[in-house]
Parts: sequence; C-alpha cells; structure tokens
Amino acid sequence: KVASSDDTVMMRQKERDRKLHTRKMKMLFAAADESGDGVLDRSEFKQIMSDKQVKTWLAAQELSVSDADNLFRLIDDGDEEMTAEELVLGVERLKGSARSIDL
Repeated sequence: KVASSDDTVMMRQKERDRKLHTRKMKMLFAAADESGDGVLDRSEFKQIMSDKQVKTWLAAQELSVSDADNLFRLIDDGDEEMTAEELVLGVERLKGSARSIDL
C-alpha cells in the first residue's frame, strides 16, 4: 500500500514538473518570437540563446547551451521554423541527456 502511494505521489510530481516545464518554455518562446508570427526562425532562436540570462536560466533547468545552431538543428523538425511545441518537446527530450553532449 505504501509503495502504491509513493508511486502516485511520484506520478503527480512528474506531471506538475512537465506542466511547469511547458509554461517556462512557452514563456521563452514568446520572448524570442520577435516577429510575432508564432514560429522561431534560426535568427530569432540564436538571438535569444545569446542572452546570458537565458543561458543561465536554461542551465538551471539542466540544459547548457554553447552552440545555438546545433541546438536549433536538434530541436527543429527540419523546416527551419521552430514552433512552441517543438521547443517544449525538444528541450524536454534533451534535458539531462544533453549533459554529455556539447550543445
């Protein structure tokens, strides 16, 4: 019974973490989308990723960014325009495992 309760607490925490991550990435996306067209091109992405505060903020979320071009390539689906959804899912996928990859 205790293990089941622990699992439930753990699953709820994971869901809260996922929702928080989504909100944070959407805030970052909104700040980066200077044109307001709902997508980030490589230039917009590189500009926001060159901001020292953004780099520090992402590092605190387990994503260290040293090469914005490479990160854009890893997150984008190949159309050279990144959506908010691509950013959310891409960063989530790369967090943690990215520690061993020079981004």
